[in-house]
Amino acid sequence: METINFRLAGLTCGACAKLAQKRIAKIDGVINSIVGEDGSAEITSEKTILKEEVKNALFGTDYSVI
Repeated sequence: METINFRLAGLTCGACAKLAQKRIAKIDGVINSIVGEDGSAEITSEKTILKEEVKNALFGTDYSVI
């Protein structure tokens, strides 16, 4: 198990954080994701999650991985 932290841009409220969290949770191997309104994202997974995977999960939103 591995915990990785990312920074996200474009989040402006709690609803934004929830949507980003739901999208990230759908990445294969993710066990848990916590996204804060401040753009912090903590992802616990069974495998290494790449920045590109998070970027793809957020595709179509106004959020991006820094």
